[in-house]
Amino acid sequence: MALLGASEAAAAPSWLELRWPEVVGCPTRAEVEATAMRLTAGSAPRPVSAGARITADAAGYTLELHVRDDGAVQQRTLHSSRCAALADATAVIVAVAAAPVAIAARVVDPPPSAPSDPLEIDLGPAPPAPTDPGEPAETSSTSPAPAPARRRPALALGFGAAAGIGPSQRFAAGLSGTFTLLWRRVRLDLRGSGWFRSPLQHPEHPGVGATLGLAAGAVRGCPRLVRRALALELCGGLELGQLRAQGVGLVQNETTRDLWAAGLLAPGLQWRPLRWLALGLEVEAVVAFTRRRYATRDGGVFYTVPPVGVRLGGGIAVQFF
Repeated sequence: MALLGASEAAAAPSWLELRWPEVVGCPTRAEVEATAMRLTAGSAPRPVSAGARITADAAGYTLELHVRDDGAVQQRTLHSSRCAALADATAVIVAVAAAPVAIAARVVDPPPSAPSDPLEIDLGPAPPAPTDPGEPAETSSTSPAPAPARRRPALALGFGAAAGIGPSQRFAAGLSGTFTLLWRRVRLDLRGSGWFRSPLQHPEHPGVGATLGLAAGAVRGCPRLVRRALALELCGGLELGQLRAQGVGLVQNETTRDLWAAGLLAPGLQWRPLRWLALGLEVEAVVAFTRRRYATRDGGVFYTVPPVGVRLGGGIAVQFF
């Protein structure tokens, strides 16, 4: 249950100096201050200074909080799928720092005539890992990090453009669409791609050859190293499709359709400017398992698909939670 609401926003308490970022989807500084003031109502809080930094990624929100009072400095890192839960936790932490005795008395022996406070505070040893994915998980220098809660993968739809060599003779352009299952440290891609026709030329007869096009589907798995809004990825997988070659400049221009199979290895970088939007760049190595050969009826082979190719691409993805 969130503790913050627009109706609770009020003047900042005189005892609290709070530096709180404005992040889309998060409560405002005034709402955090209003909750802290409500928690310390009826007490004489001491001065507290606090600074917060919030970052968003595919798994939710991460809060880095520094709290200073007359006695000590606290540094805490918390993570939650809901930014409101981090705002609630911030209000509790600064309230306990400002009036620890009053807050403890309210928790241990609440007034019988007053309704119970919806916020539960544990001032003892660090609690076990939360089972509710909406509650913040905390790591600090004084308590061990709780075990992360299991999460269902997020879904993402991506669209990309690339240029590559192999199976084509020269750089050919292509477009792709990707359906992704996304976890924080790994993702699974199902990709469909189409490559525009690229000319194959006979080395001894200009104007004679073929045009080569590719339509393919791929399955890729990608371990990820996430640091704030950036993610380094190394994707590997298998691509299957159809190579379509049509003769050019021949007495009889025939069309052939053959199987294409290749292994894929692609290091890449992804940047997430918004929690639901990602931009990516990658270099993909293509190892051909089917090395097709093309020849004229009255001559020898004029082109063989190379064993290794390379693709340079970029794309955009929209994530659904």
